[in-house]
Amino acid sequence: MKKNILFTLALLLAIHTALASVVIVNGLTHVYTGSMGQTIQGEIVLVNSSNEEQRVTFSLSEAIYSCTTNRVFTNEVSHSRSSISWFDGSLMDRVLAPKEEYVYRFSIKIPKDESLKGSFWSNLMIGIEKPIREEKLNQHLGLSTKIRYAVGLLTHVKRFEEVQLDFKDLQVNELTEEHKELHVQIGNETLFVEGVKLSLEVYNTAGEKILVTTTDRNMVFPGYCRAFKMNISELPKGAYECILIAEAREKFIGTNVSLTIE
Repeated sequence: MKKNILFTLALLLAIHTALASVVIVNGLTHVYTGSMGQTIQGEIVLVNSSNEEQRVTFSLSEAIYSCTTNRVFTNEVSHSRSSISWFDGSLMDRVLAPKEEYVYRFSIKIPKDESLKGSFWSNLMIGIEKPIREEKLNQHLGLSTKIRYAVGLLTHVKRFEEVQLDFKDLQVNELTEEHKELHVQIGNETLFVEGVKLSLEVYNTAGEKILVTTTDRNMVFPGYCRAFKMNISELPKGAYECILIAEAREKFIGTNVSLTIE
């Protein structure tokens, strides 16, 4: 049993090392601002940190968002705010030499259409196709590892509107007896992607503030929702009054929440 555990740990370590062999050093989300008819230049910087050649592939994909399901990457359907047709760049494979830094350059051509306004997006999928490690365990079985990055390309066209966020749903989820979370679903009613951060203030029946918690800032796409999770495990059973605040672009939208922990 001990040998099996050690082998599993070694395998996981090898896979982790493989996943980190080719990295994108300038981020997985690239945000641009432009106007109709403008061409925007962009670049993605990749580094092969391994001692082996790595084959890198490039392809385009849609990111489909929903208020009821998780984000989906697909080539089978599109959406009204897709910018795939704006993308101009090589989709040829590239072999990176050991320790090579490669700058992938592309352009985004915003159409000459006066009706365009808001945020538009697509994804550049970057695959590392050459296995880092491949061993014949027997004549029928091989071990290989691959990774794929989804690089988000967001383009804002024209001026931002006023922030319009909506608290769609709030639920207390008891994951275990010791771990409880407040799940908050935020909707974005504008045409632009918003970076949203939530904060929660909790007051007991005596009016004393007993808990303040915040979330990371996450993007909420126009016309869609995003679920935020807030840890409230330290609250004992009882009734509480709360102030829940959503912030985007230093604009604040709040609501009062009555919370019961059973």
